[in-house]
Amino acid sequence: MTALILAEPGSLAWVLQLLVWLALGVALGAAHFLSLRWSVRWFLAGRTGPSLALQAGRLVLLGGVLAAVAIWCGALPLLAATGGLLVARTAVLRLGAAP
Repeated sequence: MTALILAEPGSLAWVLQLLVWLALGVALGAAHFLSLRWSVRWFLAGRTGPSLALQAGRLVLLGGVLAAVAIWCGALPLLAATGGLLVARTAVLRLGAAP
């Protein structure tokens, strides 16, 4: 068993813990994809330096958090957090498509 998943698989507590990881992934994904939007706007406005710094920072943060989840918590929390990233990606894309 992993360090941060303490409940028995299939129990309600286990499902709730995975929902917490999903929520963490949604929050991380929202920050990641919204900062991508800012980075593109800055780049198009000619602010190349801050845009590249934000790009590097968001990639390092995302990679670091997902690596930490994989190392310390295991595969199921990583899959739940990654699922949250996909949910956030869809939401940010739909918000961007709205007039």
